[in-house]
Amino acid sequence: MSADKGTTLVFSFIGYVRQEIVLGDQTALNITMAPDAQSLSEVVVVGYGTQKKVNLTGSVATVTAKNIEARPVTNVSSSLAGLAPGVFVRQGSGKPGSDGATIRIRGTGTLNNSDALVIIDGVQGSMDAVNPNDIESISILKDAASASIYGSLAANGVILITTKKGSPKKTTVTYTGLISSARPSNLPDFVSDYVRYMRLFNESNRNVGVAETYSANTISLWEAAQKDPNGIAASGFPNYVAYPNTDWAKWVFRNEVVQNHNISVNGGSDKALYNVSLGYLDNRGVMQNTGIRRYQLRANIESKINKFLTLGTQTFASTQSAGKANTDNAFTYLWQTNPGIYPYYQGKYGFPAAVEEPTTVNNILGYLDGTGGLDRTSRFNTTLYGVLTLAKGLTLEPKVNYQTRFNESNSFALPGPGERWDFSTNTQKVQLTPTDQLRTSYGFNRDYLLTLDNVLRYNTTFGRDHDFGALVGYNQFYFRYYDFSASKLGLIDYSTTTLGSAGETSNTAGGQEYDRAMRSVFGRVNYAFQSKYLVEANLRYDGSSRFASESRWGVFPSFSAGWRISEEAFMRNLADKVQNLKLRASWGMLGNNASGDYDYQATYSKVPYSFNNIAVTGLVQAKYANPLLRWESTAVTDIGLEGALFKNRMNVEIDLYHKLTDGILTTPPIYLTSGTKAAPTQNTAAVLNKGIELTLGWREKIGQVDFSVSGNVAYNINRVTNYRGTLAEGYTTDASGNKVYSSNIGQVSSGGDTRILQGHMINEYYLLDVYRGNGTYSNSDGTVNINGGPKDGMIRTPEDLAWVRAMLAAGYKFQPVGTVGKGQLYYGDLIYADLNGDGTYGNNFDKRFTNVSSTPRYIVGLNLSANWKGFDFSMLWAGALGMQYLYNQAGVNNTRTTLTNSIGTRIADDHYYYNEGNPTDPANNVNASFPRLKNGTDNQTNISSSFWLYDASYIKLKNIQVGYTIPSGLTNRIGMSRARVFFSGENVLTITRFPGLDPEVGSGLGYPTMKQYAAGINVTF
Repeated sequence: MSADKGTTLVFSFIGYVRQEIVLGDQTALNITMAPDAQSLSEVVVVGYGTQKKVNLTGSVATVTAKNIEARPVTNVSSSLAGLAPGVFVRQGSGKPGSDGATIRIRGTGTLNNSDALVIIDGVQGSMDAVNPNDIESISILKDAASASIYGSLAANGVILITTKKGSPKKTTVTYTGLISSARPSNLPDFVSDYVRYMRLFNESNRNVGVAETYSANTISLWEAAQKDPNGIAASGFPNYVAYPNTDWAKWVFRNEVVQNHNISVNGGSDKALYNVSLGYLDNRGVMQNTGIRRYQLRANIESKINKFLTLGTQTFASTQSAGKANTDNAFTYLWQTNPGIYPYYQGKYGFPAAVEEPTTVNNILGYLDGTGGLDRTSRFNTTLYGVLTLAKGLTLEPKVNYQTRFNESNSFALPGPGERWDFSTNTQKVQLTPTDQLRTSYGFNRDYLLTLDNVLRYNTTFGRDHDFGALVGYNQFYFRYYDFSASKLGLIDYSTTTLGSAGETSNTAGGQEYDRAMRSVFGRVNYAFQSKYLVEANLRYDGSSRFASESRWGVFPSFSAGWRISEEAFMRNLADKVQNLKLRASWGMLGNNASGDYDYQATYSKVPYSFNNIAVTGLVQAKYANPLLRWESTAVTDIGLEGALFKNRMNVEIDLYHKLTDGILTTPPIYLTSGTKAAPTQNTAAVLNKGIELTLGWREKIGQVDFSVSGNVAYNINRVTNYRGTLAEGYTTDASGNKVYSSNIGQVSSGGDTRILQGHMINEYYLLDVYRGNGTYSNSDGTVNINGGPKDGMIRTPEDLAWVRAMLAAGYKFQPVGTVGKGQLYYGDLIYADLNGDGTYGNNFDKRFTNVSSTPRYIVGLNLSANWKGFDFSMLWAGALGMQYLYNQAGVNNTRTTLTNSIGTRIADDHYYYNEGNPTDPANNVNASFPRLKNGTDNQTNISSSFWLYDASYIKLKNIQVGYTIPSGLTNRIGMSRARVFFSGENVLTITRFPGLDPEVGSGLGYPTMKQYAAGINVTF
């Protein structure tokens, strides 16, 4: 082959170490490829240490820096989706600063907080406080064998984050920059044609027999303006402003630019190592005044003082400022407006132009633009540690960490959105709010965590066959939080918003404080014989301030064993086909101190009362004490098989697990005779999770293309095994001999449309079921057939309505609405199944458990990558399957209309309509998917039922990336050791049947996740 001088040749083959050779004046090359021992020497971070992956006896998933680097992610948690089996990552909001994901490891294990423990460089911390570019690796501890070293903190799994450290090689400076175009991943779709909106609204009036709301004159005004939208109305404004057709989604959401810049300095020598990084994030958000700016600094420095002492620090600081838009109200009222109001024009905020509209129609921009002030969060986190070598293999590692977070906030009303104009008449309809009616508020909250850690560890090998390791440690921490807030009404001027300049009436102030502490001792012993037979035991003894002294301490053990089958003599003939085959099993007990900080004690609240005719404030007991309160305990059994096939081309890992959490903390109801005090917290419930996880991977080289594919799937079953008792419902005979149906659902379960009940999954949907008939209407003898009604439960035809009347005449009942009429039960309405057979269709006894919830049964992930001549490509898919959402959001996916509310486009396009006075009316749509539009209240159709239950399964293309590494022969000439340019997309595609905004976010309207397309560069000097 021929190649130019300075060209880098890459030699690689499956099972061997990749080599890169820069061509000089050579005319021939002799390359000896070395076997790749990575599979044998790969080290995994575990609790309080590291272990070779081949020697692990617990279930640990590893995410490397490569999995998350060069992605336009704004936090760590959301970047983990699809990368680890059994780990469900749900980003519930795209709002900058609040866009962290909820992570569930092997299901929801408790009725309380199910968040995993996050350990950053050996200390508890906040995952999303870490700059993704600072991360070296992430280990996810999923079973008790790997997590029990953290005892009572680890019942929901543990996420270990290790940040980058210095290298003894030469000093390098690395810059990574990304600029991305961000847009909402999806937008709500409302009717934006105001003429169509008015006609639909009038239709809903006619359907229930009331007068139409919008007059023909008003509709004609808009129709005339639509013919010449850029014409000038009598008010002097363009027709499209004076007579608007507002698409609120396009006004509220926008496309923006996100910038992310990071620079790091890494280096060291035999005596010292250092890694210092600085990060900057500017995420303006896809809604105005919601952006954040974040600055982050990290310094990891380590110095070898002498042969037996090493000292170091890991210090982190950040500050973040956020916009003050009231997004909660913006989304609350986004569906409580309509297209008949122009949002903003020439510095003025709009008011509804139609005379029929009330003055309360919401201008959503007022919530985004109406609040000024400050929202700044700052963090400081520093660890000082030492490593003292006492003897060969024996080290003592003391550590102290101090971290604090404080938030400063100030908010006040801005004057602009207070004024509102009718652009059709050029008149001011809402006056500016007087300054004496405006409020200014200040708030401050702070917390800090102080942690002390000491670990004594010993590792040795004796003989040739025996590897032994042990550690013993002590840990304690103290956490404290407090806040303060103050508010005053009445400003001197719109621009003067300090508390001191505000009025002296309607002043409020408040604050709270709480703390907690824990003290622990722990240990681990592991042994390997011939690196073939592996055993490990862990023990932790925790004491928590959240429990009374007599039940404060808990013991959390685990035991595990592994057998490296591939090392046996009988496997030698299969060595070229099977490598590193290992069977492992574990059992352990974990804890969860999920109670409030003072739940074991009686708590008190202030109460006003009169003493000697003087108003004073006293204390009253608010909750009963329970000194017997104890830990939630989680027993986990895990069996795993892992290995590689075909000279490490294929890797496979499978785990079966059984996780039972007992003694879950709840507050069961108590008798009313106990008074007004709240019930004590008690250990009463239990939850079971069991499932299977599978990971399959393949890596190959075809010609000059290296590629790999790795997929994972996890299946989880969740059941409440103990709660308030067993559901008992059915018929009994009363004293008069009558059959009576009864149910104890209210006593043995809790919730509403989703309930917690023994024998069912957590928050399983509990709903009315839509009636399903066969459409025959009557029996052969002419009597009404109770099974012969509408096939899909919607009254569509005169025959359907006649059947309803016949059922009523025969003594049957329909609920919630029991009479026939336009404003009652009529054409286009749903009827419900009589599941208990009492002759009433749709009462509370007809609700059923659906065997589905909003929690997925299956979690899937797929990661593909390829490299060719400096080009690289990767793709990451993540999905959640087997979950459903109850989705009947008013104004969006609901057929009830209310003045000032929106109408969803999918409802407008496909709703039932029948003109009984003209059965041939072209507007009739008796085969529609959705029920009829009904104005005002609707207690029959737009209620919670299985009709509004949707499959919310989804698969997302979380990231796709294409990059090119510039040949070193070129970069070396300009002083760079490496340079890579890349293009990356995040949240690129969602495949789902769910009709809402985003199945990952949830069923309601909320801040959408961002779809980003980024260009970036990574250079090292």
